[in-house]
Amino acid sequence: MLGTLTVTEAGTFAVQAVFEATTAFAAYRPLFDEDAALAAQVADDPDPALLSRAEALLERILALGLMLRSARGTGYRDFLLSIEGNQAGFRPLTPEEEPL
Repeated sequence: MLGTLTVTEAGTFAVQAVFEATTAFAAYRPLFDEDAALAAQVADDPDPALLSRAEALLERILALGLMLRSARGTGYRDFLLSIEGNQAGFRPLTPEEEPL
């Protein structure tokens, strides 16, 4: 377990949450910090080189095979996840997917 998400807002396309990291997350924090920094850069500068770096980083995050699981045991396997400090957001990639 890398951390706990406490949902603060559930929108149409994404869910926002407070993220409480476990000690196991420390090994992954640089990856998510880089993702957050690239997302901010891409928002201001849609340079193809930046977009390419952001896509490659996204692939690395997806390759981790993370799962979101609720206390009830339901959750998602196929989702986008962003973590910036103690804030997180996620969006199921296949909204029709039945939660775990």
